[in-house]
Amino acid sequence: MTQTFPMLPGECWWGGCVNQGHLMPLNEKSRVLMDPFHGRENDQFAPLYVSSKGRYLWSERPYTLRAENGVMTCEGAGEAVLSEGHDNLKGAYLAACAAHFPFTGTLPDQRFFTQPQYNTWIELGTDQTTDNILRYARGILEHGLPAGILMIDEGWQQDYGVFEFNKTKIPDPARLIYDLHQMGFAVMLWVTPNVACAGPHYYPLRDKGYLLRDKDGKIAIREWWTGFTAVLDLTHPEASRWYHGELRRLMECYGVDGFKFDAGDVYFYQDDDQSHVPMLAREQTAAFNEIGAQYSLNEFRAAWKFGGQPIAARLHDKYHSWDHFGLNTLIPHTLLQGLLGYAYCCPDMVGGGMIGCFDKGQKMDEELFVRWAQANAFMGMMQMSVSPWRVLTEENAALVVEAMKLHASLGEKCYALAQHAAKTGEPITRHMAYAFPGEGLEGVDTQFMLGDDLLAAPVLEQGAKEKNVFLPRGRWQDWKGQVWEGGRAVTLPVTLADIPHFTRL
Repeated sequence: MTQTFPMLPGECWWGGCVNQGHLMPLNEKSRVLMDPFHGRENDQFAPLYVSSKGRYLWSERPYTLRAENGVMTCEGAGEAVLSEGHDNLKGAYLAACAAHFPFTGTLPDQRFFTQPQYNTWIELGTDQTTDNILRYARGILEHGLPAGILMIDEGWQQDYGVFEFNKTKIPDPARLIYDLHQMGFAVMLWVTPNVACAGPHYYPLRDKGYLLRDKDGKIAIREWWTGFTAVLDLTHPEASRWYHGELRRLMECYGVDGFKFDAGDVYFYQDDDQSHVPMLAREQTAAFNEIGAQYSLNEFRAAWKFGGQPIAARLHDKYHSWDHFGLNTLIPHTLLQGLLGYAYCCPDMVGGGMIGCFDKGQKMDEELFVRWAQANAFMGMMQMSVSPWRVLTEENAALVVEAMKLHASLGEKCYALAQHAAKTGEPITRHMAYAFPGEGLEGVDTQFMLGDDLLAAPVLEQGAKEKNVFLPRGRWQDWKGQVWEGGRAVTLPVTLADIPHFTRL
C-alpha cells in the first residue's frame, strides 16, 4: 500500500528509527528514505512520526517512509493513518502515545536511574575471566567511582544458546557474583536468542521445533558478527518458556540480577521465515522484547514498536569520534528515543561502544572522552566501559569522576521523571521544541531539557572555548550562579572543566 502526505509549511517531523535521529527533523528540504524492512540500522524502531504542527503518522505494520520535495510517501504492509489537530510536537506525541502505546505504569529497576552502569565489553572484550572481571570492579571503587550495575558482556558463557558459564574462564560463578555483590554491584549477563549450530543444545532445540525455519522449512542459519548461528523461534510458547527457564536458572543458581539482551535485529529474520506465529521480520524483534520486559534489570539495543513498555533501551554502539557517528549523535538519538516512546533510554558507553575504535595501541582522545561523560551526565542513565584511570591523565580522569558525581546527584530527579513517564509517557530527556513550542527550536539538537526545568547544553566541539546556548523565554540561572533573561541566544566562555547547564527560575 502506497500513500502520500504533503508537509505543511514550516512543518518538522521526527520518527521511525532512533539510529537515524541525526537526520531529524525532516522538513520540506529533506531527501531521505527511512526503511525498517531492509535496512541494517541497529536500534529502536517504531511505525511513528510526530510533527511540530501537531500531527502524527502511525501504522500497526512496518512501512518505509520517503521524504522528498515536501511530500512524505509511505509504503508498507498496512495502512498509515494521519492524525491531526494536536497543536504541537508535545501534543502530537502524547496523542499518539495514548492511542497506540500507552505506558504500562511499570518501569525498569530504580538502580538504572540512580546508579551508574559499567559494562566489561570495551575493557575486556571476550576475555571475561574471574580475575579480569574482579580487577575491573575493584578498579572502579579504588579510583573513586561509585558501585552500580555491572554488566558482564560476551565471553562468559560456553557457547551461543548454552546458558552456562565457561568454567575454564569462570570456574566458580556463584563466588564471583557473590564477591561483586559484596562490593555493591548488581550483576547483569549478556544474552542473545542465537544458538550455535555446533553447540550441545542445537539438535534438541531443533527436534522440539524451537528454532526458526526459513521459507523452505530448513533451519534458518543467519550471519552474526562472529559467524553463523541458528535463532530461537520466540513466537513458540514452549521455546519462550525454555528461554525463561534458562535465564531464571542463572538467577537462582548463581545470583545473577538481570540481563543485557543483545541481537534480535531485523537482519536475523526474513519476512517469509516459518515461525510458530507467522509475522514479518521486523515484528520478530518485539517477540524478543517481550522476553526481556519481564526482568526489571534488562537492557535492549534492538526494539520494535515497544514504546511504553518497561525496557531500558540503549543507543547503538557509537564510534570514538566527535563527528563521525560519535558524540555528535548522542543528543539527537537520545531525544528521538523519547519521541518514539522509549522513555527509559540509556546512551551508549561513555567514549563510544564500537570496540574496533579501542584497539590496543590506539591513542585515546582524552578531551572527547571527558566531553562525552559530561554530555551523558544529564541523561536518565549513564554507562561506562573503558576505565578512565587507564586511558586518561589523572587530571582528566578526575573530570570524568566529577561528571559521574553530577549524574549521581541527579539520580532521584531522573527516577522521579521515570516514574512520571510510566504514568504519562512523557520523555525523561526532552527536545527543546517539545518543551517550548512556538519558539523556533525545532532544529536545535545540541541542547536538551531534563524534565521541565533543567536545560543541559554540554560542549560537543573539539577545542571549544565558548558555548552558544539558546535560552527559551523566562529567567534562567547558569551553573555558575548568574541569572539570564531568556528568549535569546547567549555565548559563554568554557574550559574543559565546565559543563554548561541552566535551571529555570
